[in-house]
Amino acid sequence: MDEDSVFWDDAFSVNFELIDNQHKELVRMTNTLFMGCKAGSTAADVAFMKTIRSAVEYAQTHFYTEEKHMQLANYPDLEAHKGEHSTFVSTVVKAVKEFEEGNSEPIALARFLKQWLLNHIAKSDKKYAPYLAKL
Repeated sequence: MDEDSVFWDDAFSVNFELIDNQHKELVRMTNTLFMGCKAGSTAADVAFMKTIRSAVEYAQTHFYTEEKHMQLANYPDLEAHKGEHSTFVSTVVKAVKEFEEGNSEPIALARFLKQWLLNHIAKSDKKYAPYLAKL
């Protein structure tokens, strides 16, 4: 692991096991992306693309789970939170296309994912934690 690696910290926990486990899996996938970036070959680029596609699919599944539980918990900022998810997916799809066209480096995409993930969990997701605690 290096400075780009992501480390799970219990401070990120929303105290809801299903969602915390999904967040941990997203952290693991982000670290896999960084490892792929470090390999620096055509094979690494192929592995990176496979991993990024899996990560995006997993993130969408996670977002669905999160939104469903926020709805059940009557979280008042659900629509704004859904908007953050939608914007994230659009941004990643655009970034992947730029990478596929040779207009960006995989490390830039991996760093974006790391920054967004940690910021989103630490700020936005923590806001719904008290609501989920009532489920």
